[in-house]
Amino acid sequence: MRGPILSVKFFRTGAGNEPVREFFRELSTEDRKIIGTDIKEVQFGWPLGMPLVRKMENDLWEVRSHLEGRIAIVLFTVMEGHMVLLHAFIKKAQKTPRSELDTARTRKEKLSGALMGNPHIGRDFDDFLQEERIREEVTAAALKRVISWQLDKAMKSKHITKTEMASRMHTSRAVVNRLLDEDDTSITLATLARASLALGVPLRIEFAVNAEA
Repeated sequence: MRGPILSVKFFRTGAGNEPVREFFRELSTEDRKIIGTDIKEVQFGWPLGMPLVRKMENDLWEVRSHLEGRIAIVLFTVMEGHMVLLHAFIKKAQKTPRSELDTARTRKEKLSGALMGNPHIGRDFDDFLQEERIREEVTAAALKRVISWQLDKAMKSKHITKTEMASRMHTSRAVVNRLLDEDDTSITLATLARASLALGVPLRIEFAVNAEA
């Protein structure tokens, strides 16, 4: 499993506010976990498409998170390895309102040019998750999702059924089901290594260490 493909930052207004961060603050802890996991999945699995990510236009995408009885939308752009969270709202219509897109577009335009030193690049999303004490839980859930769909994709590309996969791993089909279950975070490194050998693909585990860490 590789490290994050993108870093995730909040957009910062000229007044120093971070609108998406403020939107998250108004949600319940459970809702923050749901949206946080979805954003982290994008961070680790980019590029992604539907049903989680939808491209709205050039350099503008939305993350669609299913909360209790409603849908939250986070509009973002990707520039120079950064996923910048531009705008967030609760969706009340089937189609994303033009006014919400216009808000995201206006903020995206402020990011034109080099991002280094850009005053509109705000704080790190991981710092927010840490403050809310949900970073570890959200990261584990997102990583498992990415691992699960990578395994599923590899099995399909090699035309390997669950039964055959279990045979190759010398384990039960129940274990394979757990591997492919996006919500099961209890899978061990040893099990992942066996799955890697069974598929004939390398398993890469790494820590992303940088100067900011």
